[in-house]
Amino acid sequence: MPVNRFPEKLIIAAISARAYAEAAVLTGYQVITLDAFADADTRCVAEQSFKVKINANGVDDIDFKHLFSQINLDNVTGFLYGSLFDANPELLAWVADKVPLIGNSPEVMQLTKSFGFFELLDALEIQYPEVQICEQKYKLSLPRLPEFVEEWLKSVPASNLDCHFPINSRGIDMAAISNERWLSKKLGGTGGMHIKPATQGNSGDYFQRQIDGRPISMLFVADGKLAQLIGFNEQFIAPTSVLPYRFAGAVGGVKLLPDIQQQLLEKAQQLTSALGLRGINSLDAILAYDSLWILELNPRLSATFYLYPNLLPVHLQGCAGELMDVVPQISSACAQLILYAENDMDIPADFVWPDWVADIPATGIGESSVKIHGNSPICTVLAKAESAVDAHALVLQRYGILKKRILSSPKITQ
Repeated sequence: MPVNRFPEKLIIAAISARAYAEAAVLTGYQVITLDAFADADTRCVAEQSFKVKINANGVDDIDFKHLFSQINLDNVTGFLYGSLFDANPELLAWVADKVPLIGNSPEVMQLTKSFGFFELLDALEIQYPEVQICEQKYKLSLPRLPEFVEEWLKSVPASNLDCHFPINSRGIDMAAISNERWLSKKLGGTGGMHIKPATQGNSGDYFQRQIDGRPISMLFVADGKLAQLIGFNEQFIAPTSVLPYRFAGAVGGVKLLPDIQQQLLEKAQQLTSALGLRGINSLDAILAYDSLWILELNPRLSATFYLYPNLLPVHLQGCAGELMDVVPQISSACAQLILYAENDMDIPADFVWPDWVADIPATGIGESSVKIHGNSPICTVLAKAESAVDAHALVLQRYGILKKRILSSPKITQ
């Protein structure tokens, strides 16, 4: 635990670093953030807040390295990270050469965001929706995978993931599979932005069979050997015609049937044992009636981190190879819902935000307003209640209130 008189520093990088930065400051650290927004509330808690460029492939390498080079690494304890590196584990490896990572290794990130993850699920006999590869981005690019993982991967025939779709002169014949329901996805994609119906064209790295059901996740902490439950969540989407699976938020403290809970715990334990997972991780799944289909493992801090109290010490101890004797008890449920801009808009600096809003956009020096582009996040609406059902209802109510206030404000131009 840091000494309060001379607090140590953490560098925190994510698409949005605000929740992690607030937790770190409450724990006694100073923080330096690198994220895509540098929101006003992030700047309030961070010693330095850098806004990184995001491109079609994720974080911009050159811009990130330039900003990182401006950070004084004296007294920096380590580097916490969220969803910024899913498509770019090589950049995470670059960071690891500069400062200690507090989380899973770049090699673990590389494996879980490659086709090797599906091979690992096959080896562990974990059910997931059928996958068809679109392009041969098959080989892992980072070395030093654990030997036992490599052995598992060798035991699964590569042909299990070959593309069996009909081919025409333009590639995969989408018309021939139009009667089947497949999704086009990109490796390392986050926030659901990369997911589209396969019939809209092959813009991804692979197809995955669509499973109708309830999108859920499990947040857990691991010490390299054992996985310990934190909570179960239900995820929300904010669909548009071009972004039908865009992530919108989640509610925590969700009650699931005991059998489903046990299945998720067992799968988290299998993956922890196989990969040596440490710290906080999340496992995404679809619950279709009584069948559980694993979609993704996020071996890093996730958006559902905010939904549970006092998790940074839990993460730090897990990364150090220790599990806390008691994970913080949950006596209520939290929900969060992202409000997206439907069109370009300018929000004035003096707009009054409710106290149940986070990720508040910040104006630049000398600017009287901040520009929000269409389909970009405006802010995050928060709610807390006694149950997940009540928290969900409250966050929807607040979302409606804020959206109406923004749309009716004469100060906001659209």
